[in-house]
Amino acid sequence: MNTQILTKHFAQSFLLAVFLCGSLAAGPVWGSDRVPQIWLPGDGIFGTIAFTQPLPVFGPGYNATLPRVNAAANPFLTVTMKEIEQPVLPGYPKTRVWAYETTNSFTGRVLGPAFWPAVTLEARRFVQTRVKFVNHLPSFNPANIQGPPFQDGLVQGLITADQSIHWADPLGNTGPMQCVAGGMAVDCTLPANSGNPCCQPFAGPVPAVAHLHGAENFSGVDGGPEQWFTPTGQKGKDFFTYGAPAPGEATYIYPNLQEPGTLWFHDHALGITRTNVYSGLAAFYFIREPLLEPRNLPAGAYEIEMVIQDRQFDTNGQLFFPDGSPNGNPANPAALCGDGTVNDPCLNGPPPNPNIHPFWNPEFFGDVVIVNGAPWPKLQVEPRRYLFRLLDGSNARMYRMSFGAPGEPAPRVYIVGQDDNYLDAPVNVTGKTIVTSGETWPDGTVLPAEVFIAPGERNYVIVDFSGLRAGQKITLINNAPGPYPGGLIPGVDAGQLNVNKIMQFEIIPLRGSDASCNPAAGGCRRPLPIVRLADGQGHLSSGVTISKVRQLVLKEHEGPGGPVEVLVNNTHWNGLSSPTIAADFPADGVSELPRVGSTELWEIINLTADAHPMHTHLVQFQILNRETFAGDVATLTGGYYDAWGAAFPAATAFNPACTGGVACPAYGPPRPYNVPNTDGALGGNPAISPYLLGDRTPPAPEEAGWKDTGKAFPGKVTRLLARWTPTSIPKFLARPGSNFYTFNPASGPGYVWHCHILDHEDNEMMRPYKVTR
Repeated sequence: MNTQILTKHFAQSFLLAVFLCGSLAAGPVWGSDRVPQIWLPGDGIFGTIAFTQPLPVFGPGYNATLPRVNAAANPFLTVTMKEIEQPVLPGYPKTRVWAYETTNSFTGRVLGPAFWPAVTLEARRFVQTRVKFVNHLPSFNPANIQGPPFQDGLVQGLITADQSIHWADPLGNTGPMQCVAGGMAVDCTLPANSGNPCCQPFAGPVPAVAHLHGAENFSGVDGGPEQWFTPTGQKGKDFFTYGAPAPGEATYIYPNLQEPGTLWFHDHALGITRTNVYSGLAAFYFIREPLLEPRNLPAGAYEIEMVIQDRQFDTNGQLFFPDGSPNGNPANPAALCGDGTVNDPCLNGPPPNPNIHPFWNPEFFGDVVIVNGAPWPKLQVEPRRYLFRLLDGSNARMYRMSFGAPGEPAPRVYIVGQDDNYLDAPVNVTGKTIVTSGETWPDGTVLPAEVFIAPGERNYVIVDFSGLRAGQKITLINNAPGPYPGGLIPGVDAGQLNVNKIMQFEIIPLRGSDASCNPAAGGCRRPLPIVRLADGQGHLSSGVTISKVRQLVLKEHEGPGGPVEVLVNNTHWNGLSSPTIAADFPADGVSELPRVGSTELWEIINLTADAHPMHTHLVQFQILNRETFAGDVATLTGGYYDAWGAAFPAATAFNPACTGGVACPAYGPPRPYNVPNTDGALGGNPAISPYLLGDRTPPAPEEAGWKDTGKAFPGKVTRLLARWTPTSIPKFLARPGSNFYTFNPASGPGYVWHCHILDHEDNEMMRPYKVTR
């Protein structure tokens, strides 16, 4: 966060004393200065290359850069993680990134060359895919200190893994057990600790694991955070594989039995998801089933997937990831990362509490918008309908987008699906606006917002360019503040002047007739209706029985300089240091134990100043409604905020730092988890109903179907209905204890749910859960 973000963000935060508290030393702590870097401002990049580079397209069309991988015709695949050079910034050296390469396991033929983002895998429902993942990611090569030119082993030297947080720790010498002693963090600002591994960037065998986001899979192949493995054979405690692969390999089998939709896979290693994904490890994964997809959707050259990400770069064209290092700035050579000047090379500021976490930043926001690996690209489109499958693959940035800047032609825009599933009918969002509230824009400002997407979410968007003339141009624009809703304003605030523009479409002559379905004429409908848990109007559907209600909070805790960690239900990742969890549950500290076949209502109470995209593994859910609770969201005080803090007990032997009536960081919920509150809800939190303001609002029409990632807005309760059975199973068949998966979801290491702001999930905003029989 830079000074502007700090001012806007921390003014809204409820400052608490944190239990991980070391002494502060004067001056900054330096980070990964192994490879000298000079920041390349994004505004300068935009001025020279914006809308000049073609969008990389995957698919069978005449406009495709690379063909998709047909997983149905090649059911035995090898996906190798490797470091590559890729042209990204014209006029600069090639950028070194980490990428997935896909080959046929039997023939070795390359089906999807290594690329950032990786070439899409296209599976067919009922045809399983067997994937051998191979980790060939190189450790840092010291020869790169003298670059350019650079060699394999550069990326780890540029994108710092913080070893003080709860992370994969393949060498077993860092993480919370080693970096916290007697309740005090190793103070990395003290010169005496400069050689401590907790205070050093990680340089060693790279942990990685691929998670197929949105999949209904056995937990052993879920790619969970503790299932990582390194090229040299180290493994996480939950590592799983079929067969007996060599060190650095794991084989997964995906059954592909779920309803058709847009999934994606990305790295999910514990505590380094943000760095591994930032390095390039992400790709689309489609599951096709023509009989269950809307008929005649735009296809071939007219179906295009796009992953939108934000990045920073240095003057060598390499990825730049602020970590507190002293970075040279050509406009201000004396500038330091996070010094708050106009020429500050780090938009995000330095780590807010370097004495506790020397390299972790609460959120990353870049100044260059990347689509399919290209900065501010262009795409030539015909005057006809296109289907764009949009994915927010950024670390933290949300995108609130419209097709057409002021004064440009405005094509018609429809959403036909979100996340893993299609909607019953297209939703016309053409010219949709949002009246802002709680943003830094003046209240009441009306902004275009046809597609609103958060990290991890996917939108299937039909854009109808018909009627437009060859030569006309349409800009895809963005107006979402970062962080959302109270952060820097795209196009207005320094460092964000061009992130209000994403890419540009240029109309070319029509090559033939358009026979695709027309949403304006009632086409593009789902053949079979969605199994409805919620009616889309804010109410429970008939025939749905809720087994359990859980009220769970989202909470950020502050140190002297800003956030120290962000928590789900005020509980650390493993729950073992949280008394109200550890007292209630077995030694694994797992609190969410839904029964297979059951339907639960999760009421997510957001006690932070930011919106969080919450993601559940294995299951999709439906958003029931959202409702505001009493309290001042600007200061995070009053109403439920105070009631929640006041519910905490006095100090215990387990956690002597707690004070009665004061929120205790990482203690867990203030009350025993399994004792229902006066709302009848589990979770250990005070009942929310006395503080609700009665303004229940249904989900937006386009988010009223099945989802795996949903936005939880600050100061609101977001109610999710999750059912632990495949989405295709009718309501009358789904019963607690009935298993309609083709695998046992209660077996294996279990699943997780978490915030999909990657910087948050990497520092404790993630919890395991297990399905029971």
